[in-house]
Amino acid sequence: MYSKAIQTLLFILILCSCREKVKHVPSPPDISFERIKYFRYPVSQNKTPFQTRLTYYFENGRRHRWMELDSLGRVVTDYIYEYDADGVQTGARYREESDREFSIERVRFKDDSTRITEWIDSTGAVYYQMIDNLNEAGNTYRAAFIGDKLHGYDSTFYTPEGFEKRIFFTNTKGKVFNDRSFVYDSINENGDWVVRKKIMQDTVRELQIREVYYGMDYYPENGKFMEGIISTGEASENVISFSGDEHTLFLTRTTGWEVQSGYISHFRNGLYPETSPVEGLDSIYNGAISPLADKIIYSVRKGEQQTIYLIEKQEGQWKTRRDITAASGIEGGYFHWFNEQEIYFYQDRNNGDIVLGELTQGSMKVVDSLPALNTATGTEFSPYVDKEKRFLILTRFEEGNASNQGFFVSYNRGDFNSPLWSEPKKLEMLPYGWSAAVIDKGKTSIYTDGDDIRSVPLESLDLAIK
Repeated sequence: MYSKAIQTLLFILILCSCREKVKHVPSPPDISFERIKYFRYPVSQNKTPFQTRLTYYFENGRRHRWMELDSLGRVVTDYIYEYDADGVQTGARYREESDREFSIERVRFKDDSTRITEWIDSTGAVYYQMIDNLNEAGNTYRAAFIGDKLHGYDSTFYTPEGFEKRIFFTNTKGKVFNDRSFVYDSINENGDWVVRKKIMQDTVRELQIREVYYGMDYYPENGKFMEGIISTGEASENVISFSGDEHTLFLTRTTGWEVQSGYISHFRNGLYPETSPVEGLDSIYNGAISPLADKIIYSVRKGEQQTIYLIEKQEGQWKTRRDITAASGIEGGYFHWFNEQEIYFYQDRNNGDIVLGELTQGSMKVVDSLPALNTATGTEFSPYVDKEKRFLILTRFEEGNASNQGFFVSYNRGDFNSPLWSEPKKLEMLPYGWSAAVIDKGKTSIYTDGDDIRSVPLESLDLAIK
């Protein structure tokens, strides 16, 4: 009996010892964004990709959208996933380069290992099908393509890590087409591939370099803010602003300078998924959205005149428009709503100055000319004021004086209710631009360079704030 007790105790001790040695291996983080750049092999010195593929993920790890861009950064293919309430894909909207409207794709699952994708024509009829056989990881290992008849199959093989190893198409007569394989040269610490070569007919054809970002706070290598969605490459993004809770984004796009269109995007599942045009704002100069996201103030420019208008959202529609200039005799643009009443903006006086206006009942008055911020020789415009009024960022431009061109910061030497703005100092680390903003709970600085919206960590500006 004593011997059996000792044996049992030893067994328990050994079991506990083994359990202690088992370390918890954290699961890899969800990908939030990836960019794959495709280069002809061997890679030329200028290293310009002939194609780029962008993929955005929701914060729950599901794919939201992928886009293919040409060598100039223009979107040539746009694919947006659609899901049901349980997160199962039910279809997609997709658009090719020459298409103005999205086409419809319908997705259903026959069982856990069979996915059926149907392409729908304008009448709602199915004109083409793809039937995917899925492996245990949910990836396609065989796909049948069916139109009026079976056209053939794609076969896909994977590495032990789950990466694509070889893909080829076989027609109904057994002939193989588009046979390509991949060799992986670099894997990151999360087990995702970073560099691979594409091989066809035993010859390296492409070098593919992948940027992978995790978590929703990321700063892509090229600095573009949500490339393809916010920074499109199709037009220039000229100004950007956010509601107080940052759930609504407003921006303008233009292919000219004085005639721009307004767009809105609503934050969902960790990103701004799509932008949609604001009806009626297709010939404005610039504008900004209010903290409650229920008003947009904007400017229309004709010659040197910059007329200010205000539209309000009622019953889900932007429709009540007021002529602020007619009511107040005030012109201007490049607005920043500090709160529902206080608006910092540009006026065309003294070569261009920033002023503080007060908006009440559709009428505006200037309550502070902000002399500490403005110069006699430079144009000051596009202000941004920190929510706690710790600092103010503005853009200044003086013809022929590079030291007086760019972003400048001024610090509040007073308090919230009685600010005393210091002499602005240039932010040398930023290029020339305007429409500064700070988002992500003070972590990210946003601005436009006149072509794209860009983002950098706020800490990179080295501001003298606590």
